[in-house]
Amino acid sequence: MLIAVLAHHGCVASGVSGFSDVFAVANHLFGKQRFKVHILSAEGGAVRPFSGPDMAVHGRLADMVTPDVVYVPPSFGVSGSGTDEVTWLQECHGAGAVTCAACAGVFFLAESGLLDGRAATTHWGLVEDFRIRFPKVRLEPERMLVDGGDYVCAGGLTAYFDLALHLVARFASSELAASCARTLLLDPGRVRQTPYMRLVGNPNHGDEPIARVERWLADNYAAHVGVADLAELAHLGERTFLRRFSKATGRTPKGYLQALRVEHAKRRLETGAESVEDIVQRVGYRDGPSFYRLFRKMTGLTPGEYRRRFAIAR
Repeated sequence: MLIAVLAHHGCVASGVSGFSDVFAVANHLFGKQRFKVHILSAEGGAVRPFSGPDMAVHGRLADMVTPDVVYVPPSFGVSGSGTDEVTWLQECHGAGAVTCAACAGVFFLAESGLLDGRAATTHWGLVEDFRIRFPKVRLEPERMLVDGGDYVCAGGLTAYFDLALHLVARFASSELAASCARTLLLDPGRVRQTPYMRLVGNPNHGDEPIARVERWLADNYAAHVGVADLAELAHLGERTFLRRFSKATGRTPKGYLQALRVEHAKRRLETGAESVEDIVQRVGYRDGPSFYRLFRKMTGLTPGEYRRRFAIAR
């Protein structure tokens, strides 16, 4: 099976080499070359990745025999492609290649038009920009992988590992993919991005009265406040405040405060040794079970599971 990697300036070097390594390991475990990976660039010359030395490639896009799979790696500072790259992706897809991308590489697929009206995912931090630029795509950022048959999208930056394992399972066997995961010490079971997402972003929407409330909540997230209190802080009537708050943040004040408390609980679980019960109290909750349900709904994990996965070694 021939896999073409579209290397480009600004791509993450490990998103090319790490992705390729999974198939090299699969070939080794399989006992023969089941997958052949070619790294290509638009002009056939070396590309300058996000970090590290220039990356050599095998050739240029135009010289490539139609591959079985095309893959666009993640990148930093690059969220679009050139005309030649878009045209090549469209031609490969039209010739039957399964077109894949990870993280910001999904922007390349979206520019080619093949995601219009279809489900896709990308890195959770790129969602706002992606939705503005590609409103026809049905973005589902909570998902780690979306396999649409003739295309596959992977969400996070290192989700190229998830994508590569998925392709090994799809085009060889799930047993071989599991063996690759064990050999490389990879977790093949990542389904959702929600544990990694930052639930509350910085107030950059331009509505200063609402931003003032957000800043106050950031410092007083454990306080018990009502809509009337927040509206007064914004110097707005309650109905106007609710309408503007929802427009600016995409949440109700209650939903925003819940997300803020869960976000602070996540930070404490990652870096501290407090008991979960103490953390629940510190972020403003008296009812532990209700907070556990809220935490799991927003992150996909219980507080204990989250701590075991993301706690920073002390």
